[in-house]
Amino acid sequence: MPNTLFSFDELSSKDKAITQIKRQFKKLGATVVSVDVGNIKRKAGENFREIFISFADSQTVTFAIKKTGDIFQVKLNKKEMPIRNQDDQDKAFKEIVAAMDKGRSAFQKKLAKIKTPTVSRTTTSSSNRLKAAQEKTASLEDAIQEAKTRIESLQTEIKQFKDDTETK
Repeated sequence: MPNTLFSFDELSSKDKAITQIKRQFKKLGATVVSVDVGNIKRKAGENFREIFISFADSQTVTFAIKKTGDIFQVKLNKKEMPIRNQDDQDKAFKEIVAAMDKGRSAFQKKLAKIKTPTVSRTTTSSSNRLKAAQEKTASLEDAIQEAKTRIESLQTEIKQFKDDTETK
């Protein structure tokens, strides 16, 4: 496979070069789950874009692409990784996959140690829920009774008003 050059300005996750990279990783036994392309950044006077590749085992590889279309930096799980075989892309990919395989157990242990925040739930016993429902029912019955009383008083007022208007 010849060295892949990226089209810097039109770089997207559906780019031909990215498809080749995904195929290369698959051939080496690393299953690519997702590929994202970052915006243009500037570092040390050089414009570059990053390609974020996520794998099935939750590991990530990030390629930094120069304006010329070359890969100038590789990060494995957010740590910069020196590539010995920079001139031979096949060997470089083998290096990356080997490093992923070598560090997989340590990476999985690190992920396992990360504490996920638990959602705090307030638990209410069934007797407390029953009590709350009974109180709500009682308050609704009181409101209904008040409404009935109000209706009766309004009806009496209407009747008195009619009687007063008829006598005049």
